[in-house]
Amino acid sequence: SPNRWSKATEWLLHDKKDVDPLFGLDQTSLWAPPSNLLNGNELAREALEDAKVSAKKFESTYGRKPSLAVFTVGELSRYEHSQRRVQLYSNPSNSWFTKTQVGEANGFDVTEINLDKTATTTDDLMSEIYKIRDNVDGIQVMWPLPESIDSAKVYNAVPVDKDVDGIHYTSWGSKYPPVTPAGAWELMKANNVDVKGKHVVVVGRSPIVGHPMAHMLREAGAMVSIAHTGVDKNTFQGLVGQADVVVTCAGSPGCVQADWLKDGAEVVNIGTTFCEEADGLLSDVEGDIEAKAARYSPVPGGVGPLSIPMLFRNVANAAWEQQSSSTDEWEQSPAALR
Repeated sequence: SPNRWSKATEWLLHDKKDVDPLFGLDQTSLWAPPSNLLNGNELAREALEDAKVSAKKFESTYGRKPSLAVFTVGELSRYEHSQRRVQLYSNPSNSWFTKTQVGEANGFDVTEINLDKTATTTDDLMSEIYKIRDNVDGIQVMWPLPESIDSAKVYNAVPVDKDVDGIHYTSWGSKYPPVTPAGAWELMKANNVDVKGKHVVVVGRSPIVGHPMAHMLREAGAMVSIAHTGVDKNTFQGLVGQADVVVTCAGSPGCVQADWLKDGAEVVNIGTTFCEEADGLLSDVEGDIEAKAARYSPVPGGVGPLSIPMLFRNVANAAWEQQSSSTDEWEQSPAALR
């Protein structure tokens, strides 16, 4: 990007003020990503850098780093190929699968608590949350939890001001939206994907992606329909074919066929699945998407890179909010005693 090029030029040239910082940058479209791609890589890099700057400033102000606790119960199926995904698409300093290392690289303290699926009860998990929740700025409970655990009780143990992955977003109104839909929305805003007054179909209804994504879109003025793989195929296909914007978050490869799309539709691919045979990620949309869509987010390189920056941005914001609140309370308390 021009911003990164400018910073690199300034670093190389040191004190030389008479040289244009954009000298040598190709400002034509020759090396730019295709205009029909909603590319998230550069946006993600900038967002994570912003979170890092905020974290460093917080540490210099308060003498500690913003902190995150991540709770996982059992082995999550989507983590099965996590090492290979890091090798192919990212690195340990910016991957969803290496949060402790992301924290180390960007100025955050991260504690990952991994609990055994068969031995952990609802009370056990809540007890672990209670032990640490007053000592961290943000808490993330990885979804899904085993069926043996009462999810509602566990989520209620997470204070709203520490809910950095938005589990209370559509109920109690968390300040912080779930990070994956937040990343998708950030990508849409950055690329001026207009949803106001448009028909948007969200494919998928999970509590951490599909449901909150639909909520965000409604808040932005879209007419939202929610489809899922349990819907009759003809009805499903008809809904997709009517949509101005399609947001896929089912995690079911090929559940949407590209030739179902309305000509000129815009497509945001959130749902991805790693395929061992292909040694890569598969999208929820199968077929020649470019032949139908005006613009679409690629897989990989679209929404995926944005989830981790959104998480750490939320943690930084939560740290500032809570520290400010506790400082205000402390400063006000002497006045109350007079």
